[in-house]
Amino acid sequence: MTPYRSRTARGGALVVRVLLGLFFLVSAIAKWVDIDRFEVHVFSYNLLSLSASFLVARLLIVAEILVGVGLVANIWHRFVNLCAVLMLVGFSLFLGIAALAGRTDDCQCMGSLIEMDPLQSLLKNAVLLLLLWISMHAKPWAWSPKWWLWVPAVLAVPTTLFIVSAPDNWLFGEETEIYNVEKLQEAIADDGKLAPLDLDEGKHVVAFVTAGCKFCRMADQKLTTIWQRHELDSAALVYIVSTKDTTLAPLTLNDTSFLRPAFALDRETFMLITYGQRPMVMLMEDGEVKGSCHYRNISEGQIVEFMEETKR
Repeated sequence: MTPYRSRTARGGALVVRVLLGLFFLVSAIAKWVDIDRFEVHVFSYNLLSLSASFLVARLLIVAEILVGVGLVANIWHRFVNLCAVLMLVGFSLFLGIAALAGRTDDCQCMGSLIEMDPLQSLLKNAVLLLLLWISMHAKPWAWSPKWWLWVPAVLAVPTTLFIVSAPDNWLFGEETEIYNVEKLQEAIADDGKLAPLDLDEGKHVVAFVTAGCKFCRMADQKLTTIWQRHELDSAALVYIVSTKDTTLAPLTLNDTSFLRPAFALDRETFMLITYGQRPMVMLMEDGEVKGSCHYRNISEGQIVEFMEETKR
């Protein structure tokens, strides 16, 4: 591309390029700060496994950081321009498909910093592409870093991210959580507070959650996506919500922010069973807990294998 002849115009294009790079960096950092929500959002599109979603979410952040640094540093114009265009066009195509599919939730393009639905994010990307075209007229620096400078710098970005914010499946196995077996058995017994749920018969995945817990809501998104993807028995997934008011009927349908109905259980009983841990997810067969997990170590493979045995 032929650069603008005017020094002022080239200077303005350079300012736009730096600001555009800063936008990419802010967007990446906003996702990184709220990585839990971003990886769950990636998983919610039902295209990748839970483990793959952890990896892809971080690779997208790494790509944004590297493009942002390239724009701010004003180096390797053609390569950085190509990467930025491909990233914006790729995101836009994906957002367009999501919008056509009826998605109206926050696209997480700016993490939790700014909420945007897919259509709003498409407009944002169109503006960014226009600014990118303007920035292409900035005069590149005559100097570019040597390989022994940029290779370690590029490798340092994903290394730092994966160390500071390692994927959950790297850190947590399918260990069993601690809960009160005696109180749980009392609750699911014929005269117990959870008796109407018939948890002592058949297979169930039971999630003990609280309405104000963000990790409980994200666990809900994980579980719901797993259920939809593998077409598991909807009745086998049961949510039990802690309530402050002990006068409530313990099994009344509760109006919560979760994606599926949840049953209310008085806080005292809830705390006695879970020792205050939430979310706590239990894999139960005929009233016996075969495995349990928290938000971090929910395993798609473990849950699917447990539930699929019912069909065989």
